[in-house]
Amino acid sequence: MRPPTRRELTVLLALLLIAVPIWAPPLSVTGPTYQYQVATLSTQDGKLAVENAEGSYLDGVEGIDCFHRSFDFPRRCFYDGGALDGNVTGVNPNIVGVSGPAAGEQLALTGSDEYVMLGDEIYRRSTTFVDANESVGTTVKLGVKRVDPLTALEDVAREEEHVSETAKRAVRQGSIRTDEPIADADEVLLVDGDYYVVYERAQSRPYPAQPGVERFFEAVAVVAGGWLLLRD
Repeated sequence: MRPPTRRELTVLLALLLIAVPIWAPPLSVTGPTYQYQVATLSTQDGKLAVENAEGSYLDGVEGIDCFHRSFDFPRRCFYDGGALDGNVTGVNPNIVGVSGPAAGEQLALTGSDEYVMLGDEIYRRSTTFVDANESVGTTVKLGVKRVDPLTALEDVAREEEHVSETAKRAVRQGSIRTDEPIADADEVLLVDGDYYVVYERAQSRPYPAQPGVERFFEAVAVVAGGWLLLRD
């Protein structure tokens, strides 16, 4: 097989330059790149096991609070931990009168996850109305009750038919690199009968996204490719 001639190499280079607007954008040289890792959630002896082969840090999961494993533990999780030994009484001095709840009535949770992970065990949060008066405000009791981890997973998981294709690929590959964030990251996902969490491990920005500059260099490449074809 003979080696390509100089003219053939020149023509090939020219065609590559002319085709830059076609093949360059998919390479995503500029703009952010998102790297996602996958953790497997399972139940063992009534506890929630988080399996992550590469050991990278899983910060949190929607629907189940306090996944953190660091000294920077959220303050709300300390209250949950304190409730392990009995209900914790809290007061909101801004609310001094309530017409709806009666003493001992359970209040709906708003703005927080229903479940909390303390150690390797899962608990369901509860808020019970105690009283409301002008001198103190509204008094409630915060409590936690241990539940089967599988119950919590089934309750908060996104069913497979609603899981994005990108998240499914990440689960089946173990990790994935994308140009766009995954919408259902940090959620419990039910895929192929098991529970997973796809979470962002790192985000890199090798070059800032500058569409104007990219179009300029594409135009230069096309002109250079045309010039090479014409000169030969």
